[in-house]
Amino acid sequence: MSDKEDVQNLLQSKAQLEKQISSLEGELKHLHLLLDVVNKYLAEKSFKVAAVPKGMKPEAQPKAPVSAAVAEGRKPDAPRMPVTPPTPPPTAQIQKIPMKAANGTLLATLQVAEDEIKVVSSEKIKFNINTPPFNQFLITKVLANIAAQDREAAIAGRIEPDDIMTYRVIQDNDVLKELVIRNYRDRKRVAELRNSIRWTLEKMYEKMML
Repeated sequence: MSDKEDVQNLLQSKAQLEKQISSLEGELKHLHLLLDVVNKYLAEKSFKVAAVPKGMKPEAQPKAPVSAAVAEGRKPDAPRMPVTPPTPPPTAQIQKIPMKAANGTLLATLQVAEDEIKVVSSEKIKFNINTPPFNQFLITKVLANIAAQDREAAIAGRIEPDDIMTYRVIQDNDVLKELVIRNYRDRKRVAELRNSIRWTLEKMYEKMML
């Protein structure tokens, strides 16, 4: 091998090394940013826990005794008025959306609350989480991708770390029971998730019917 060829090979090796170093430096910078977000989150949580020591309750200040009439806001000689029990606060509304296959078979029920989406699988269908495209598409390309975008938004300061979308798969021996998604934040995101989840379950159902 001539000296010229040696020099060319070394230049190629140098370019590859510089490219790898640049990539690793970028990844290291990203990891440092993520670590800053985690440290900030832990600091906030630690402060909240330390602010009120466990088991400690604020001491009640002694109060002067008052008559029943004064406590009810009436004069001592005024007749007692019937007390109407307070109206309980309205419970949070949960929107339930059935997700069906093309032939009308119920695949799952989508339950949308204020800050949570829950996908409850149909009791008549045993979806195995290892059946494509559950992990390959729904988990990896949809949910994990959205969570990564939220983490980047938190690093940039556009959202709070507590607002990062999270998800959890509840299963029983690889059989899907529920999929819980928290902090979806945007109604538009609900529509996107609903379409992706329904498409995934329908494709899984089709494979089960083969």
